[in-house]
Amino acid sequence: MDMNNLSMLFAVLGVFMLFLFIIGIVLYVLFAIGLYGMAKNQQLENEWFAWIPILQLYIIGKILKEIKIADYTISRLEIVLPVATLAMIVLSGIPVIGWLLGLAYFVFNIFVTYQLFKMYKGDKATLMTVLSFILFFMGPIYIFNLRNASPMLSKEPQQDIIM
Repeated sequence: MDMNNLSMLFAVLGVFMLFLFIIGIVLYVLFAIGLYGMAKNQQLENEWFAWIPILQLYIIGKILKEIKIADYTISRLEIVLPVATLAMIVLSGIPVIGWLLGLAYFVFNIFVTYQLFKMYKGDKATLMTVLSFILFFMGPIYIFNLRNASPMLSKEPQQDIIM
């Protein structure tokens, strides 16, 4: 491969990386605007947390309050979600434990995402959750579209997740 081809390859890769970066910024802004709107509609304090990555989880936890998985209720989600994420980041480098925690964290995020969509979209929650995890860009778009929505369900803990 001569120098011109190598330069062209790096230029194409650079443009592609710039494109991905711009898409990432757009999705982040859509997610933050959506979460901010949801927090305002729920009259939560500190709705500006929707713009800070780890604190976005605090807002999601405040909206959901708690979830029930099988017979176990996870309450104080506004604390559990950010702490679980930080623990995952810190412990992810440990060979077997990191992998197992990563898997548990992924599954937990599926449950949380499902409950959030269920709260606002009812029966559409399953499809929205699946699409959010298969097509990464759909989650922020869905959250953005929920920014002015009112919850369909009461704020009582959800009990329809069965393992």
